[in-house]
Amino acid sequence: MQDLLNVKIIPQLKDNYSYIVVNKNLHSAIIIDPSEASPIINFIKENNLNIEAILITHHHNDHTSGINDIITFQKTEVFSPNSNINNTTRLVKDGEKVPSNFTNFKVLSTPGHTLDHVVYYDKQNKILFSGDTLFRFGCGRIFEGNYKQMHNSLEKIKGLSNYTNVYCGHEYTIHNLNFLSSIFKDFEPLGKIKDKILDQIKKFDSSMPFNLGEEKVLNPFLSLESIYFKDFMKNKDFDSLGMFQYLRDLRNNY
Repeated sequence: MQDLLNVKIIPQLKDNYSYIVVNKNLHSAIIIDPSEASPIINFIKENNLNIEAILITHHHNDHTSGINDIITFQKTEVFSPNSNINNTTRLVKDGEKVPSNFTNFKVLSTPGHTLDHVVYYDKQNKILFSGDTLFRFGCGRIFEGNYKQMHNSLEKIKGLSNYTNVYCGHEYTIHNLNFLSSIFKDFEPLGKIKDKILDQIKKFDSSMPFNLGEEKVLNPFLSLESIYFKDFMKNKDFDSLGMFQYLRDLRNNY
């Protein structure tokens, strides 16, 4: 990531995250999925930043409810995938670029959690804001789409660079890891990484960001490349979509 660019993690509500992408040189900021405006506005004030845009991944209230207070504080454009999201000024769709003075975000459509869900990917700076599509060791619950849509959306993310830093919409990491460990009891990498993540949360109050390459090895919702996961799938006589549906149903009740 460029030296002048950083991502500020803003905890929201019970376990949500909003993010502020900051260019120190330009004193510019882009806000992702604000649900509580106050901590975001305070950060903007303290750092004397100009808000270049607000980017929204999907229409759920816990990703949008801070928009109104933020644009009242400082008027800015709101990019979203759904015209029903209040204060949307620019609709985005798959493959579009978000105009910016300091980032290169591309919109990727990822239906499943909701039908309108998108993620924002900056290939140059190797950052992905995955909303509620991809979580660390998990994926979003399917509310409006179907299993195949969510599976295809995760396949799209799987195709991105292994060096990508991922920032997702919720702090579900330890719960997701415990779930996977309950299913894949003999998969040693899951056990080995837990202490590392707990230490990360203790130091930084967050398990964000996470590395996409590592996730492709450890997260069976995203990838089944590991021999362990392949053997599990073969023993259950699943194809990759069947395996995904099996795991997602179990996770819904965990």
